[in-house]
Amino acid sequence: MLPSELLRVNVWRGNIRPKYSSFSSLELQAAEEVVKAYATNVGIKRGLIRERVLELEDAYGFKLVRGLALLVERRCIFASEAPFNPVQARHVAFAEAARAGLPATEEARRRILASAAQQLNVSPSQLDEALYADLDVEAVLKSAVDLKPLDLLKMYNLSVTQTLLFRATEISFSGAGNWQRVFRAIKYYGLMYSVTRQYGMINVKVDGAASLFKLTKRYGTCLAKLLPEILRVPSWRLEAKILRNNSLLNFNLDSGKHGWLFPAEAVGESFDSKVEADFAVKFKSLGSAWTLQREPEPLQAGASVFIPDFVFALGDARVYMEVVGFWTREYLKRKLEKLGEVKDKTLIVTVDQTLACDKIAELKTANPRVHVIWFKGNIPIREVLRVLEPLAAEAVNAQAKELKLNVEEPIALLKELADRYNVAIEAVRQATARLDSHVLIGEALVAKALLDEAKRVLQKELKEQTPLPVALKLLDAYCFPDPLAVLAYCGFQIKWQGLLPADAVVSRRPQV
Repeated sequence: MLPSELLRVNVWRGNIRPKYSSFSSLELQAAEEVVKAYATNVGIKRGLIRERVLELEDAYGFKLVRGLALLVERRCIFASEAPFNPVQARHVAFAEAARAGLPATEEARRRILASAAQQLNVSPSQLDEALYADLDVEAVLKSAVDLKPLDLLKMYNLSVTQTLLFRATEISFSGAGNWQRVFRAIKYYGLMYSVTRQYGMINVKVDGAASLFKLTKRYGTCLAKLLPEILRVPSWRLEAKILRNNSLLNFNLDSGKHGWLFPAEAVGESFDSKVEADFAVKFKSLGSAWTLQREPEPLQAGASVFIPDFVFALGDARVYMEVVGFWTREYLKRKLEKLGEVKDKTLIVTVDQTLACDKIAELKTANPRVHVIWFKGNIPIREVLRVLEPLAAEAVNAQAKELKLNVEEPIALLKELADRYNVAIEAVRQATARLDSHVLIGEALVAKALLDEAKRVLQKELKEQTPLPVALKLLDAYCFPDPLAVLAYCGFQIKWQGLLPADAVVSRRPQV
C-alpha cells in the first residue's frame, strides 16, 4: 500500500479507478531513475538520497516519483552507524545543557558537547555526528534492491489498487484456481466474507474497511494483503464499492483486460504433505481417463466453504477427494462438520488408519455418496480406482448419450473433439456410431468422401503385390493420422516379411 495522499484516480460516471502506469517510455525512465538513485548511493544517508529523489519530481510528477521511491525504499536495508546509543547520548548532552544553561553561542555549544563526550568516553566530533543517528533520515543505506523498471511499475499498480481498496465498503471477486491460498488468507487475516454460487461460478464477497465503525486501519491493511492472492488466480474478476466524498463509486477489474498491469506470479502445484504429493505423482502416471487436479474450486458447505485436496475430472463429471492426515480434536470436529454439510457431491475421504476415529466412518452412513478409504503410509490407488471405475463408466455413458457431434472438418482427432465438447474421449468414441458423414479410423474421424477418394486412388495405382512404402506415398497427400488403418478400411492387407516397412507388401484383401 501507499499513503492515501499519493493515490491518483480517475472518476467518471459513477466509476473510479487508480491512474495506473501504462509502462510508457516516460514512466519507465522515471522508474529507472528512482532505482538508480538508491542503487548508486550505498553508504549514503537516507535523507540525502531522498533529496536526490526529490529532484526527479518536476520531470515525472511528485506522486508517481514518491510512490516509486517508497516501494524501492521498503526493499532496501538501512542501518544506523552510530558507535554508541544515540538516545543515551542525548540524555547526557541535554542534562549537561540543563546544568550549564542553554548555549547561546557556538562556543558554548562546543563546551557542552565536550563535557558530554568526556562522560561518554567519545570524542566531541563523534558525539556531534551520532547525536541523532537513530532518526529515520540519518540511517545509512547498506544494501539496495535490484529492480527492473517494468517490475517496479507493476508493483506500483498493485500498491495503488490496495490503497484504493482501503476505502471500499465491500469487495466481490470470482475466479478459477488458487482457492486454497485465497481462503487461507481470508481466514488468517480475520476478514468477514460470504460465498455464493451463480452460473457455475464461485463468488466471494468480503466486507471492506470503510464498512466498519472501528479498526478500519487494521482491517484495511489485512484486506490489502488479500489482493495479491486474488491476482494470483489464473482467471479472476473483482468488483468493489469505493466510498469517496460521501458517494459510492464502482471499481471493476478483470484479468483478461487488466491482468497485464500487475506482477505475474505463477502458482505452482503445492501439497500439504508427502502423502498427497506421492499420490498425485502415481495417479497421473497411470494414464487414467480421469484428470487429477489439486485444490479445486470451493464446495458449498452450509454457510461456509469446503476446499477438497483433489478433484477427479472426467468431462463434466467431478469426484472430490479429501486426505485426513495429522489432526487435533478441534480440527477433526471442524472437518467432520464441513464434510457433513457438502451435499450432492461424490466424496472420497482417505483417512490415516492410525487416527482410529469411528466418527469418520459414520460419514458413509450419513451420506451414501461419501466413500471412506483407510490407509497406512500411502494412499492405496487401487482402492481409489475401485471407486472411480463405475463412476467413470456411468459418466462416459451419460456423456455419449447426450453428445451431438457436429464434425465439419475432413479429419478430426478424438482428443480434439473431447476437448471441444468437454467430455471423455471414450464418450466421443461411442457417439461416433451415430455419425453418417465420418468413419472412425484409429483415433480420428475421417470423412467418408475423403476415404472413398483415397480408395479409388489405391485401387487404381496399386498392383497385386506393392511395396508398403509405395502405398503409403499415395496417401501422403491426405495427411491421415493412421494410414495403415486407412489401407485396411479400403480393402487392402499388409504382409510383413520383417520388422522394416520396406520389407512389407500390400495386396487386395481376398473377397469372402
